[in-house]
Amino acid sequence: MADLNVRLFGGFEVCRSAGPSVAFPTRKARALVALLARHPGQRQAREALAAMFWPDSAEPQARSNLRQALKLVRRALKGRGGAVIISDGDALVLEPGTAEVDVDLFERFHEAGTPEALERAAALYRGDFLEGMNLSVGPFADWSMVERVRLRERAADVFSRLLADRLDARRTQPAIDMALRLLALDPLQEPVHRRLVQLYLEQGRRGSALEQYQLCCTTLERELGVRPEPETERLYQEICRSRSRVEVPLSGPEAPAEPAPAPALPSQPGDPFLTRPAVAVLPFANLSGDPVQTYFSDGLSEDIITALASWRCFPLIASRSTLACRDERHDMRAVARSLGAQYVVDGSIRRVGRRIRVTARLIESEGGRHLWAERFDLDMQDILAVQDEAAQKIAAIVEPELEHAELRRIVTKRSEDLTAWEHYLQGISYLHRYTPDGNALAKTSFDRALRLDSEYSDAFTGFAFSHLRDIRAAAPGNRETLITKGLEAARRAVALNCDSSMAHLAFAEAHVWGEDFDVAIPETELAIQLNPSNAVARMGLGGSSASARSRRRSGSIRK
Repeated sequence: MADLNVRLFGGFEVCRSAGPSVAFPTRKARALVALLARHPGQRQAREALAAMFWPDSAEPQARSNLRQALKLVRRALKGRGGAVIISDGDALVLEPGTAEVDVDLFERFHEAGTPEALERAAALYRGDFLEGMNLSVGPFADWSMVERVRLRERAADVFSRLLADRLDARRTQPAIDMALRLLALDPLQEPVHRRLVQLYLEQGRRGSALEQYQLCCTTLERELGVRPEPETERLYQEICRSRSRVEVPLSGPEAPAEPAPAPALPSQPGDPFLTRPAVAVLPFANLSGDPVQTYFSDGLSEDIITALASWRCFPLIASRSTLACRDERHDMRAVARSLGAQYVVDGSIRRVGRRIRVTARLIESEGGRHLWAERFDLDMQDILAVQDEAAQKIAAIVEPELEHAELRRIVTKRSEDLTAWEHYLQGISYLHRYTPDGNALAKTSFDRALRLDSEYSDAFTGFAFSHLRDIRAAAPGNRETLITKGLEAARRAVALNCDSSMAHLAFAEAHVWGEDFDVAIPETELAIQLNPSNAVARMGLGGSSASARSRRRSGSIRK
């Protein structure tokens, strides 16, 4: 039985079979062991080793360095009763049988090729070859990169064959697990994305299937600049059609053509989401002395709402509702009651040139107690961090047990270009005017943001909405053009950020105008799943469902 276990997948580690890990004092000593362990029993010429690890040194000096590294390795491995690395003439060898090496075993199992051997090979592949250990440059770095690519290809072959075996045996969850491992190696394998969507559907996980489709779209768009293959798009359309066959029960003989506005909070009986305290983020007061700067304070409020809503652990009052309370702060408890909020977040912004002072506080509405307050004195360069920091502090008070991993997941994807971000906030402010002139100004602002940052998902979302809102007043010849422009902008927004509720809502609204409810309804449902507090999406779902029923009865629904 081998006395040592050498791990080369997912990093580097040498362990005694009945003891702790072996510590090697230098990077070169670890690299020497890794290279010799890659092929146990294979002779490695000292001259070649010296040139690999010390390519810039003269040969005598390089050989001397090799001797010193070998001395350190043998000292670290002393006490095992026999030599692990032996000299064979002018070469070094890792003595066969003294160490069990994961890469060596992996290749043997891969070559055997039986289902049992492939399962054992998959278990051994715990990450890339020597992950995180490479010397920055030089022959060893080049050698390890070549080995890494070659072993990744073999791992992909192992995972592909196991995926096929698990599919043949109709083992759905094990097949999903293997498909995810395969995509972790190569996220551009569109057939695997497609297969994963089908597997999720077999489990009845329609939301996961839609998310996987969007991830496929995002990856292909980002890495290759292409849309999915027709087969993938057909699968997506089939998901949409399968949903549209499920009738939503009418509350009476006829559904209203225009649904009443939905409440800010979901109202399903027994929904555990409702047992959580609701939070309202009021518009931050603009203390800059310049009314034009109101867009900036409103934008900050909306960014905090977006960040908090994505925690999915307590309801957030929609921004449309809180903006209506801008002038009612003299009675905070009355405002909170009207919104149905147990906690209220408000604050102010004072901007002078490039300097900004932001104050924020969290108030328990019933008793009026101040639970938290903080002031941020910032340069414009730091403003992008304010929303996430404030959201983190507030959420930690309302939901203390929330894990930090959830915070990392929901960090808003916004532009790193400060000017682009400011143009986006201006565009949102114009968009909220709900006028043709406001839409025109919004388009100009979103266009400026996109000229500065061509991958700004939120700006594409705003661009989509501004085109779609022009449709009602458009001449017949311009209607299709506006729908097309809105659809393309929304598709781009979703591709850049598949986790954006508003991007999916814009994509859905474009299909509503095109009377393609087979796509519009599931996209709106996904927007709600991503942000349960998106009252606009909930209202849109009611309108889309009612319109779909009406057209289905009249026989005019688009197929």
